[in-house]
Amino acid sequence: MPVKLDNNCDLSRHVIILTGATDGFGKDMARILAGFNPKKLILPARNKEKGNNLLEYIKSSNGHANNVEIWEMDLADLQSVKNFANKFINEIGELHILFNNAGIMINNQVIKTKDNLELQFQTDTKLMNVIVAKELSHIVQNENITTYSLHPGVIQSNIGHMNSGISNFFLGLFVKMYEITSEQGATNTLYPVLSPDNKETGKYYHEGIEREPNKIVDDQEVTKKLWDISEQILKDHEMI
Repeated sequence: MPVKLDNNCDLSRHVIILTGATDGFGKDMARILAGFNPKKLILPARNKEKGNNLLEYIKSSNGHANNVEIWEMDLADLQSVKNFANKFINEIGELHILFNNAGIMINNQVIKTKDNLELQFQTDTKLMNVIVAKELSHIVQNENITTYSLHPGVIQSNIGHMNSGISNFFLGLFVKMYEITSEQGATNTLYPVLSPDNKETGKYYHEGIEREPNKIVDDQEVTKKLWDISEQILKDHEMI
């Protein structure tokens, strides 16, 4: 049975950042979160027009947009990310929930960012997300911070918009066979964080239900290598 959110969820004490909200089920995530009366909901957007359209979508859907703000940020540009982070620290100064929801899928080609990194690696490579989320759970375990990673389910979106027509054709066929609604995909993503159930940090969820991730996630050698390389990249770009 699909997971459901508590309609009485109250986020009035929570400052939230949600990436990837201008497209796909991220729009529904933003709408749902806005309806739970967050203290502040920051929605980073690379494209200003899409950001403004998202804000209008939220307003027209439930009217709850007073505490919603669109901030400019491009995940494919580390300087842009750094600028966003500095602005957030200086102007807001507190963060309770971060949803790293942005995603892109590229087949049979390598696209580099302005930082000379592969686009998917810099913005969203999913197995790496699971590895990092679990490792981070160990690092911050004594700081009252919890981390989760997840697969929302198969959802129709423009995640593969940079692929060739033939590639997207076959992807579309796969999606049609297993597709869930955008609304349910948004719910599946929000559920591990917003549900009142006690949950162990560092766990992986599939469609809102705890599952065992790929066995690579438990490979300590892979984990250390990924963490060290990622940390060095951030140091090279003066991010940390």
